[in-house]
Amino acid sequence: MTDYVTITEISVPEDGAEALAEAFRQRLGAVDAWPGFRGLTVLRECGRADRFLMITRWESSESFRLYMRSALHRASHARIPRGRSRPRPSGFRDFELVTT
Repeated sequence: MTDYVTITEISVPEDGAEALAEAFRQRLGAVDAWPGFRGLTVLRECGRADRFLMITRWESSESFRLYMRSALHRASHARIPRGRSRPRPSGFRDFELVTT
C-alpha cells in the first residue's frame, strides 16, 4: 500500500510565530497512536518566520479522513491560540508517496 501524504501551509503573524513553533515542539502527540498514522514533520521557511509547512504521512487517505473527523482531532486543535496572532491555514495539498 502506498502512503498518503498531506501538506498544510500555515501562516501566522510574526508575533505568533515562535509560540506556534513551540506548540509544535510540545505537541500532545495524541495522533501518534491513531491507526494508519505514520509521521509528522513541521518545517519553517528560511527567512520567513511566519510560514510553516506541516507534512503528515498516513497509511491511506481513509485513515487521514477518519482522524480529521475525530474527537481527538478536535481536542488537539482546541489548544490553538485565538486572536490576532493565531495561525491560519493558507493552503492544503495531498499526495501519494512514490519513493523516499
